Amino acid sequence: MLLTINKLSKQYDRGKVKALIDVSLQLKAGKVYAILGESGSGKTTLARLIAGLESPDQGKIYLNGKLISSDSQHLPAEKRSIGFVFQNYALFPHLNITKNVGYGISDLPNKTEVVDEMLRLVNLEGYGNRYPHELSGGQQQRVALARALALKPPLILLDEPFSNLDSSLRIDLRTEIFRILQQTGVCSVFITHNAEDAMAIADEVMILKDGQLLQQASPEILYQQPATPYVASLFDTLVEMSAILLEQFGFAPVPTNRYYLRSHHFSSNQPSDYNLNALVTQTTFMGQYYHAEVAVGDQTLGIHFSEKPAENHIKLGWQESDLLIF
Repeated sequence: MLLTINKLSKQYDRGKVKALIDVSLQLKAGKVYAILGESGSGKTTLARLIAGLESPDQGKIYLNGKLISSDSQHLPAEKRSIGFVFQNYALFPHLNITKNVGYGISDLPNKTEVVDEMLRLVNLEGYGNRYPHELSGGQQQRVALARALALKPPLILLDEPFSNLDSSLRIDLRTEIFRILQQTGVCSVFITHNAEDAMAIADEVMILKDGQLLQQASPEILYQQPATPYVASLFDTLVEMSAILLEQFGFAPVPTNRYYLRSHHFSSNQPSDYNLNALVTQTTFMGQYYHAEVAVGDQTLGIHFSEKPAENHIKLGWQESDLLIF
């Protein structure tokens, strides 16, 4: 195992803020991972602890079987051989691209060859004499990646690498960076709040909330078998199905369970396992789908239909296989 974390905890403000609580996980060499969570979930704290930029209050971190962090032992960041691509790129504005990429490998006898290799890898050949301000955001991101990869690290961390980019550029850069990392074979960890980015690039995704690791699994498992309603909500809008609502549909709920459906798993006037008469009170075109407000008795459900309902009175249905049970 490349990286092993055992019961890692970190607090701030004299224990008032619990950034991480007993987090344990394992990372394999050559795999691509994503740490997914909203602001304040602890994902950046976890990345900084792995990189050696902070020390844990409790727990241990092992890299290739060697202890690199605990509450009593701390290997400095510069001795961990872990690459880190910061959210703001952290390029030196007064150094050209060649010097930025080669900054951490100044002692290597083949420094020039390594820098040239990295610039070719990130498709920035011929940009060596330019300065960061002369490059686009996507190009600066690739320079930061090249600088991290120049160290030939076994592990590289990327903190919100696409958050400063617009949608179309983000998708293009996401594809390009994924290609680069696959080509190098380095184990990489993306820290992100964007579920789409995490699902698109990662072999496994780790879900953090309030400092706790809720689930670590492949994108397929996370989507099909989410451990909690929160995990499920990261990938789709959920509709909570109360016991009263389920009974109206003719489904017999277990009192101790919680039930949800994804908003797009409802159907209008289609064969289904469970259905009832409902009233569409409002529809809004959202591009890829229609958002509909649907009245069922005294409740209103927010539902996504692929096509606009032809009439207001519909037969609203769903399949039992789509029901999420917790």
